[in-house]
Parts: sequence; structure tokens; C-alpha cells
Amino acid sequence: MSQLRGHPLTTARTRALRSPLSPSQARLPLGFPWLRQRVAHFVDVAERDCELMVDLQAYAAATGITFADNCAAQVYWGPVEQRRPVPLLAVNLALVPTCGEADQVLAHEFMHLRWPSYGHKAVAFQRAQGLLDRLAAPVAV
Repeated sequence: MSQLRGHPLTTARTRALRSPLSPSQARLPLGFPWLRQRVAHFVDVAERDCELMVDLQAYAAATGITFADNCAAQVYWGPVEQRRPVPLLAVNLALVPTCGEADQVLAHEFMHLRWPSYGHKAVAFQRAQGLLDRLAAPVAV
């Protein structure tokens, strides 16, 4: 997460989220199979489904939104008048290089999926940490 769009407090709160991975696992490079499986774990603990996308051009084509170069991840529900039955979760793999950073980014985005009205308040990040704390045993990397 070397670069993130947004307020410095939001970035700090995201970086403060503690992954249940061991330090050695958290430092491992992020691969798509691991990310896909980790998203499935977050879907279970957050009780919210999503469609994972890492092809940012496909995301732009599906949403009409150009994914910002400095944005690590984003949830897209669709326009208010036409919500998607399953929201999209786009992850910029170039900005999420390790498994530990993926846990932080996923907790942040699933916080928005589970509690969308909380925005970036401190309580939202407490809930995001709760999601991390409830994750099943870490996925083998």
C-alpha cells in the first residue's frame, strides 16, 4: 500500500489493521489464487458476497469508472437506482504487493460492504478489525 487515495487518517487506520497472518506469511508476495481464497473467507465472515476483479480495464468497462492509479481497492454497488445484486470488488495488485497488505485492504473494503453507512469513522475500522479477528485459520500461501 505504498500509495493510497484518500485522507491520511483513513490511510493510517487501514494500515493499523492487524492481519491474523504470521509476520513471515504477511510478507509473502500476493498471488491471485491466494487473494481469491482470502476473499472467500472474508465473504464468509462478513456475510456479504462480492465479485472479485483484478483486471482494472474490465472493471472500468463494467462500471464506467476509471480506476484511479493510486487506489488499492474499491467496492462498486452500481447506481442508486439500479444496484447490482452482487457488488464488484476491484483490487489493484500493483498497490497490494503482500498478503498482509491484502488483509488490510480486504478488511477495509468488506467494512464498506458490511456496514456501508459507517464511512471511515473509527467504529468502522473497529468493525474491520473484527472481521480480521474472525477469519478462519490463515490460508496456506
